Amino acid sequence: MALNQALLTLRPGYRAAIALRYDQQLPFDEIGRILGIPEATARSYVHRARKELARSLAALGWAPAR
Repeated sequence: MALNQALLTLRPGYRAAIALRYDQQLPFDEIGRILGIPEATARSYVHRARKELARSLAALGWAPAR
């Protein structure tokens, strides 16, 4: 539930890139083709989305295991 809440805070392009990468397990070139962006931008979207998700989840009380 916390992950879904955090996903909703992402901008649509980031959310789509994360879904394609981790739900559909697509490579970055395919993500770029689907979203109509260069592969490098697809990589950036996923990277930035992961950082934003980490911040959102931390704010909700979730943190990486140590």
